[in-house]
Formats: sequence, C-alpha cells, structure tokens
Amino acid sequence: MDIMQTIYERRSIRKYTDQPIDKGILEKLLDAARWAPNGGNRNVWRFIVVTSETQKKLLLKFTPGVFDMPAALVVICIEPEQKRVKEAAQMVHMADAAIAAENIVLAAHSMGIGSCIVVSFADIAIRTILNLPEQISPKILVTLGYPDESPEPPPREPITEIAFEDKYGNKWSS
Repeated sequence: MDIMQTIYERRSIRKYTDQPIDKGILEKLLDAARWAPNGGNRNVWRFIVVTSETQKKLLLKFTPGVFDMPAALVVICIEPEQKRVKEAAQMVHMADAAIAAENIVLAAHSMGIGSCIVVSFADIAIRTILNLPEQISPKILVTLGYPDESPEPPPREPITEIAFEDKYGNKWSS
C-alpha cells in the first residue's frame, strides 16, 4: 500500500470485532515502532503488548478514551537514562513515543488492522496494573483490533489556511 494512501485512509477505530491478532503481526507492529526516529537514537521507549483479557479489562477501567475491547493494547512507555530528566528531554521523549505510535497505527492500517492512539488514562493505575518500575513512564496507549466500523474521514482545513511561507501570515501559495 502506498504510504500517502495509508495516511489518507487511516482512521481512529473505536469499535472492534472479537478476532484476535496473530502474535507475528503484533511483532511486525513492534518492529515498525522500533524503527521510528527518536532523539539522539537513544531508543528510550519500551512497549508493553497487552492481550490478556484480564489485563485489558483492568486497563480499560482506567482508560476513558477506550470505548470497546480491542484485541490488543500497546502501552508505549519511556525509560529515560537518568531518573531526573530535564523538561526539554521530556518533550523529546514524548515526541519519540508519539512517532513510534504513528508508525504502529500506519503499519496496522496497511495490514487491515484498526487502531486508536489514546492519551487519556490514569497514570498511577496503569503503572500498578502493568507493574512498571518507578523510572518507567507510560505515555501513550494504542488500541489494536480488526475494525467493526468504517468512519468517514474528518474534515481538514485547506493547506492554504494552515501553512505559511517564510513567516507567519504569509499565506502558502500552491
């Protein structure tokens, strides 16, 4: 599938079928995540793939952004090199997690798997359920499953309304 077609067609899926995702496919999605660019190539992300029904039910109690039971959840965490991370590094780490999440959802879509990026969750509960050490910080959850819906594309602003040339206010010209 062409990458631009994948970008145009991918949707946030919030309803899934009961079909499980093969572990080999989940590993391919993790491979896509680990190939994401990241600050200084430090590879500080850690990925927890949750497929256990018990674990998923527990996580969903503390994740209001998930509306249906997915086949799997990938919890993207950060394990910084030092305990005390400067604010600038924290922003880089969040970007690293977001880029890895985007790689997962684009790869998933190209394989016919639906996904949704979720950032609304109770941090302490997620840490407890997943037995995360103190230095590991959950940043993003990605739900995965075979879609049971086909949402219409959301509206997008024209490029001429959101992009500028050389400085703010100089409208983009095609």
